[in-house]
Amino acid sequence: MRREDLVTHERQLHSLADVIEGYAQLGVRVEEEHRRVPAHRLIATQNAIELEKYELVLPLVREGLLDVPVLVEEHFTDRGYVRYLIDGHTRTRASIDVGRQSVDAFVIYSTAGDWLSNFVRVAEHYGNVYVKDLPIVPRGVCP
Repeated sequence: MRREDLVTHERQLHSLADVIEGYAQLGVRVEEEHRRVPAHRLIATQNAIELEKYELVLPLVREGLLDVPVLVEEHFTDRGYVRYLIDGHTRTRASIDVGRQSVDAFVIYSTAGDWLSNFVRVAEHYGNVYVKDLPIVPRGVCP
């Protein structure tokens, strides 16, 4: 993995637009807000972080050279606000590991309340693990 392969602000905005458009096609109206969210309470939508990418991202995050907002889906449930990390697992984990309490995020939510989400199903499949608890593994190794 090379630094050129990492996400840019522009590519993240494109990903955000894709997610919003996907929900619109399903008839789900969502809103978006740019804000900071608690890093330690983000639920992962993948089962591990790739070691090679983590080793590239960690020093960039530490030095403030990879400040691209992550993508988060926020649901209001009977447990309160639950936030799922859609994109930015490695950046979030690196932020946590350098001592940050929150991350910059594009947050997707619905004013109508909770909605069916494939990201929520994926997180449930992986056990609703927080990003801070994801294993960091060599490429090709599945935990």
